[in-house]
Amino acid sequence: MNGKMNLDVKSPLALTTLVGSVISLIAALLPQCVAKVEIFGEVDKTTGHLMADYAHQGIFILILAIAAVGILLFVHKEKVLSGVLGALCAVDIWGMYNVIKDVSDAKKEIKSSGLEDYASANYQVGFFLLVIGTIVVAIAVIIASIREKKGVAAN
Repeated sequence: MNGKMNLDVKSPLALTTLVGSVISLIAALLPQCVAKVEIFGEVDKTTGHLMADYAHQGIFILILAIAAVGILLFVHKEKVLSGVLGALCAVDIWGMYNVIKDVSDAKKEIKSSGLEDYASANYQVGFFLLVIGTIVVAIAVIIASIREKKGVAAN
């Protein structure tokens, strides 16, 4: 086995790679969380994005998601694909950790300041897509690892 794979878009590895990469890519572009304060009719809202906040993790997600799809479609090297998918999964988890930490810290600050009636911190659609994308990419990593152990060419 030379580590090359034949591309079949209907294979579980190809489907999970494509779906997980696209979902992660979309999640990186959408807002992850929002903190809102409403006092005397005035609303102050702050939104957290992976592209701008959190050490620009969204850029890493974009690069790795595009690389994974490119390797799947053009390079056809299963070991390389497995490594890129693993890195994408790790960066997705890193992003989720930071968003969860920020929302948790914001909720603690709201509670300690006694502003529960006026302020809130919540997750946005980008966070939930990031969770789904991470799960699908993790499944792709597992499939690639199993295939690599069995020495099966992707078909």
